[in-house]
Amino acid sequence: MVKIPADRLARLFLSLRRARSADAHALAAELRPFTERPGQRVPVPRATVLRTEQALRGEMELTAEQDRHDELAEAAEYLVRTVTAARRPQPAEPRG
Repeated sequence: MVKIPADRLARLFLSLRRARSADAHALAAELRPFTERPGQRVPVPRATVLRTEQALRGEMELTAEQDRHDELAEAAEYLVRTVTAARRPQPAEPRG
C-alpha cells in the first residue's frame, strides 16, 4: 500500500476521467473510492498506483495539447516519486 493524499487522488481521478482511453476511464472508477476522504493520506494498493501511472503516460502519448501533456507528466512523476519513497526503509526508532 502507498499512502497518497486524497486531494491528489481526486486530481488524478479527474485527469483520468478527461482521458480518451477506456483503460483510463476504468482506472478513474477504481480510484474514485480513495478520493472520498479529503485531507487524509489514503492507503492505495501499489498495483493501482502503478496502473494509474501507466494510464497517465499512455494518455500523454495521445494528447497534442502541451498544457495537458505537462499536467499528465507531472502527475505520473508524482506517482513514481511516491512509490519510490514508500519503498525506502524507514529508520528504526531509537530505543530508550
